[in-house]
Amino acid sequence: MSGERIAVTIIGGYLGAGKTTLLNHLLATTDERVAILVNDFGELNIDVSLIDAAEGNTVSLPNGCICCSLVDGLGAALSDIDQLEPRPQRLAIEASGVADPAGIAAFAHRRGYRLDLVVVMVDGFQFAANVADDYVGETVRGQVAAADLIVINKTDLMDEAATLRLDALLDQLAPDAPTVRAVNAVIDPAVLLDLTPRLKAPAMDRLHDHAIPFETWSYEGAEIDLGTVRAMAEALPAAVVRAKGIIATPDGFRVFQRVGPRWTLTEHNTLEPVPKVSSLVAIGLPGAISERWLEDHLENGH
Repeated sequence: MSGERIAVTIIGGYLGAGKTTLLNHLLATTDERVAILVNDFGELNIDVSLIDAAEGNTVSLPNGCICCSLVDGLGAALSDIDQLEPRPQRLAIEASGVADPAGIAAFAHRRGYRLDLVVVMVDGFQFAANVADDYVGETVRGQVAAADLIVINKTDLMDEAATLRLDALLDQLAPDAPTVRAVNAVIDPAVLLDLTPRLKAPAMDRLHDHAIPFETWSYEGAEIDLGTVRAMAEALPAAVVRAKGIIATPDGFRVFQRVGPRWTLTEHNTLEPVPKVSSLVAIGLPGAISERWLEDHLENGH
């Protein structure tokens, strides 16, 4: 097994929210080598234009991606994927419409894997009715409570009153989870995937998904002490949906990751000598921060 752990993205949400559409969009736009786990291929309905070949419980997809059925259970599927050569860079798990994403996320902490993101899809048009339903309301409420990121889908079907009701519900049920709005489950893949710190990135890169804009901001600098990084993490506004960086500190390199209010700093071990360079990239709503903001907080501590 390689020392590089497979990043896990879990996609949950109630029936009809758009999970399958989002997965097809992900497969069509990613450059990563991705493995997809679903309960049933028929349920996934993979876009035929994406399928290279099918054999047994596995469908081969572009970019070295694969899609596997969970016929033998999640644990067995994770063991099989971990042995693949070449190993996937990412595993995306589509939870069933009535599953608890938090329960699936627990599996992402096993050896060889790391949990990156729990995404919960919401049908913006039906969500309020689902929450109020005596039979499914508890399930739907539990799903959004487990989310690191909520994708509000089908926003083209919502009027202003419905939008206000939905926002109020999500503020009540998942007050700390950032939200992204979508039509036909189309959002920028950088929101879902592991952001890659890139040196000498353009000052600003505006991304458009059905008139939903995002901006990315980058930082490159020298060593930063851990206290300064922690202070920056706490100061990042909620409109910054995701951020990731490799930070050079006096005590070695650290990987910084942030999704909504959740952020981590973990050791980054490298066997090769590399320059003491820190790099970070963030994505969020326009104007949430700026590259000057990153410089001020990482170099000047404010």
